[in-house]
Amino acid sequence: MVELNDVYKQHLVKIAEAIQASEQFTAFLDTEEEEQYKALQEFFEPAIEELYGIVAEAEPLQLRSFEEQLLDDDFAGLYLPKALGFTILRGQLDANYKYVQSQDHFRNILLFICNSPNFDILKNRIGQSIQVGFSLSSDIWITNILKDIKNKRVKWWLQTQKLPELRDILNRKSSFIRYQRQFKSYNYLSTEFPSTAPELKIMFGSLKNFLNYRINNDLNNNAIYQPYTAILMDDKLVGSPEHTYLLGLFLNFMELNDDYKNVLEPLLNSQRKDNPNFNDQYFDFLLDLHNSKSPHLDTEADRRFMELLDIDIEDDIKKLYDTLKVVHNKGYVNEEVMAVVKQYHEMHEGLSSNNEAIRSSILVYAKRLMDNLEETDYAVWFDMHKVFNSYMRLFGNEQFNQHIKELDLKYLRRLLKKYTDKRGGDYQGIKKFTTATFKENNFMKEKDIKELFKTKRKVKPSPSK
Repeated sequence: MVELNDVYKQHLVKIAEAIQASEQFTAFLDTEEEEQYKALQEFFEPAIEELYGIVAEAEPLQLRSFEEQLLDDDFAGLYLPKALGFTILRGQLDANYKYVQSQDHFRNILLFICNSPNFDILKNRIGQSIQVGFSLSSDIWITNILKDIKNKRVKWWLQTQKLPELRDILNRKSSFIRYQRQFKSYNYLSTEFPSTAPELKIMFGSLKNFLNYRINNDLNNNAIYQPYTAILMDDKLVGSPEHTYLLGLFLNFMELNDDYKNVLEPLLNSQRKDNPNFNDQYFDFLLDLHNSKSPHLDTEADRRFMELLDIDIEDDIKKLYDTLKVVHNKGYVNEEVMAVVKQYHEMHEGLSSNNEAIRSSILVYAKRLMDNLEETDYAVWFDMHKVFNSYMRLFGNEQFNQHIKELDLKYLRRLLKKYTDKRGGDYQGIKKFTTATFKENNFMKEKDIKELFKTKRKVKPSPSK
């Protein structure tokens, strides 16, 4: 855990002092009514939340320390229900929607709330959190929590939050996803960087989620450069698939100054020469990003990575980026480029990672075009589908064809919302093109294509008696 900066600590101290000296706090002490606590909450929680957002943006590794500063009675439990939710959502889950590791931070905040003099009020704000958090935790972990609760009434309440229906994985998954949506507007992800190979394997999932979130949201990552680089340069970690993945993320998405470039460029190229598994590991990284589409591999990411490649090392990675360089420079529509892509594709087996990587890169271009195409520009779609057809023939890959079909259907739905006059030239032209193209490419059977253009009949309400 990274200690909270003194400036932020002092800011929190001032907020706590203001709470203790406030009229709202005095009124709450006099009445101990929930209405008065709500007034206290509405007055002071925005200040805590604003500071939390500043730390989350600039110093995300300090968030846990920030939350621990709130475990002080001077804050009267303010913001703890939200902090509790953040800790629940940060934990890495396995395929069964159970925590991979025990969540000590979740435990600490929960125990503080349970021992708080304001528990009866706070419990009304944490019921769903406890239900979800308990469902993701092991029975042993919950039992140990209950052992530390001395108050029988509090212990009984906690026991009622362990819902039997959440033992079912499907219920647990849907419950977690619903709960997660409530926090989608908050930046709460934090992490710790591992120092041993076993830690890297265990912590990799949460570390990956954290880094992807920072990259996707274009956040300020200056605070993580040093610890991130430290694990990349750690000999105990180098060579593992997890290390290669993290190296790939850094080199594709982080802007490197000379200091970082001077250490990471030699690391990359030494791995290409000395690690016999590196090529396969790196292609696995590329395909994982292409499949998840988060973060997006694009021409800018390729540019960053290509700048670091030692061109004297002849390996599969260089061959891929040599091909991508031609695609980026001349455009994927160019026939000369198609010939280069074809040559690369024919060098490898059809379902190889090498070929899947080049297909995914072409799909990035196709998706960008279709997502940004206005409904009025459907003639461009007609024309560009000749290019799509060329690549479908070139690749001969059913998965690639399905992706093109999905892009087509998504755009077609937009067109049918705009062009509703079935006798109009626009509608008829779209229908004619879609019918011919979908049949030619075996996207759909004829009856299913006709179904796309059928008007859905509205069910008339039955007459009231």
